[in-house]
Formats: sequence, structure tokens, C-alpha cells
Amino acid sequence: MIYDKAINTDPDRFHVIELAEYTTWGIGGPAASITVNSEEELTGTLEFLAENSLQWVVLGKGSNTLAPTEGWHGVVILSGGEFADFSFNGNVLTAGGGAHLPSMSGAACSLGLTGLVFAVGIPGTAGGAVFMNAGAYGSSVSELVREVKVLHPQGSIEYLTGEDCGFGYRTSRFQTDDSIILKVVMKLSYGPGSRDDLRRNARDILRLRREKFPLHAPNAGSVFRRPDNGPPPGKLIEDRGLKGFRMGGAMVSPTHANFIENTGGATSSDVMQLIELVARRVREATGITLKREIRRLGERI
Repeated sequence: MIYDKAINTDPDRFHVIELAEYTTWGIGGPAASITVNSEEELTGTLEFLAENSLQWVVLGKGSNTLAPTEGWHGVVILSGGEFADFSFNGNVLTAGGGAHLPSMSGAACSLGLTGLVFAVGIPGTAGGAVFMNAGAYGSSVSELVREVKVLHPQGSIEYLTGEDCGFGYRTSRFQTDDSIILKVVMKLSYGPGSRDDLRRNARDILRLRREKFPLHAPNAGSVFRRPDNGPPPGKLIEDRGLKGFRMGGAMVSPTHANFIENTGGATSSDVMQLIELVARRVREATGITLKREIRRLGERI
């Protein structure tokens, strides 16, 4: 089997998961997995994986990720324990890399803190949000980050400021290196409105997301990044008449053309072929090269 090396190396340490159950697209075959609950467990795991020449990837909530239907040969590291926790000290939010982003946003609203309400409907983790510089409605995580604690694969710890993170539109330095985000510190603000106002704002954002995006179907969010000084990808794709276009079980969403839905039984190959077709049609018609926002499991782009 594709995951035999990891399982055979230490069957007590690793177990098999189906990646389809850990990704929002609902696509993916078997892989070896381990859940780490502390920095010590993570450091020991990385040492073990290096000693046995095993490839690995940290997987959060599985949004923005396309896992291979045939399975993956490396080890998927899942975060639990202290990595899933978050806490507030006044207007300072400290979160483990695996902390649930919508829960953090909702808790901030309940405390009367502004700045993170835009993230109330974004599926993902604190670490994933920093990794992608997640954003919506004119706001992004980069505006809030004050410090990021990272672990390098060789075992060293580094503390980065927001400026050190190399944030750009839906990008950060973490997309091109192997460091793991352990902890994120964000600074929020006490808003002029009441807590009820913030919660109302959060409900409005969730309603807008339900109206605008295909939340009824398995998807991975926006497929393509917005081009520099160009129209939104959804408009470019819709103008090509591709809404509803299918490739196997994958379909360009009729609700929003920059989303690809799993209509049932879609494979990773279906999705990639559809992505390539859409990008080619847009490039041929406009000269604009669309760049993927979604990533294949373990891939750097």
C-alpha cells in the first residue's frame, strides 16, 4: 500500500486515515497519520520522520487543499492538545497553530473585540490563516499578527514579527519554507459598537457567504488568486461561459465561478483537469495567467 513505509516503521505511532474525511473537498485516499498535542511531541515526531526518511505535511482543517484520490505516501501530522487552544489577555489573542479560526472570531466578537470578525466564516486554523494570509471583505490576518512562533524541521525555534512573515495577497514566507507555525499572537481592538453589534455583523457576514458562495457543496474555497490589477477570477471564468462546466465529478460552481464543487465522487484528477482547462480558456481569451490558490497536499507553489 502507498502508506506501508510509515505504518511498517512504527505501527504503534501511526494510524491510517482517509484524506477525504480531513479535507473540505471530500477528496483523498489513505495516508499514514499522527496527532501531536505538544511541542515536545512534534519535535520528537519530526526527528523520527527525518531518521526514517519519511515525507510529512501538517494538515489543519483541510480547506484549500486537494489530496490525491489514490492516497499519499507520506505522513500527515494533525494538531491537537495545546495546538488547538486559544486565549485572550485583554485585546491580545494567543492561539495555537491548530486553533479553529471561526471559533476565535466568534469568541472575539463576544468579548467586544474587533478586527477578526471577517474570519467568522472562513474554515481553517490560526496557522493556516497565517500561512495563506487569509482575508475577506477588505481585511486580512496580516493586519493583526504581532508574533508567530515557528519550529524549523532541524529543531530550532524562532519568533517572527508580522513584518518578518513576508505577507502579501494570500501569501506568506511559510509557503516556501518548511517551518511549522506553533503559535500566533494577534492584537485586536475594542470597537465602538456593542458586543451585540459585533455578533450582528458576524451573522451578516455568514449570511452573505451563504448567498455568494456554494456552501451547500463540498469545495475548497477560491481556486485562483486574484490577478495583479486584473478582474476577479470568478468574472474571468464566468465570462468564458464556464459556470456549470463539468469534468467527471468536478464542476465549476454555478453559484460562484471561482469555486469548484465536488458533485459526488470527484477525483483529484477530475479537479486538476478542470483547473487546467479553466486556466487555459482564460489565458487564451484574455492573456491573463491565473495562479492557483488551492494547493495539492504537500505541494509548494
